[in-house]
Amino acid sequence: MEPVREAARRLVARGVLDIVQGGRVVDPSTARGPIRLRLRP
Repeated sequence: MEPVREAARRLVARGVLDIVQGGRVVDPSTARGPIRLRLRP
């Protein structure tokens, strides 16, 4: 699963995605456990 998280972090850095936990946007470097990916508007 780590390759997916790395790709998600790259997309967050480019401004494409948000990483969400519990309905709140979280810092990708500190996210632990299950995450959701959300496209930015």
